[in-house]
Amino acid sequence: MELLPNCYTDLCVDGKWFHYDHGDNEVFMLAGACPVTFELASQPATEAELEQHLQEITSQIK
Repeated sequence: MELLPNCYTDLCVDGKWFHYDHGDNEVFMLAGACPVTFELASQPATEAELEQHLQEITSQIK
């Protein structure tokens, strides 16, 4: 699915929830009152690309 501007996606990958504001280069891992921010290598154009970025992030924080 294409990521439309001025929208957001919340996605669960490997049991961790992430919030992504479309058109941004940062993603937030929802971790209670203190969300953790990660920089994406590139702006994803589709939900599949976003999930791929998030899988890379979760593999590094396990």
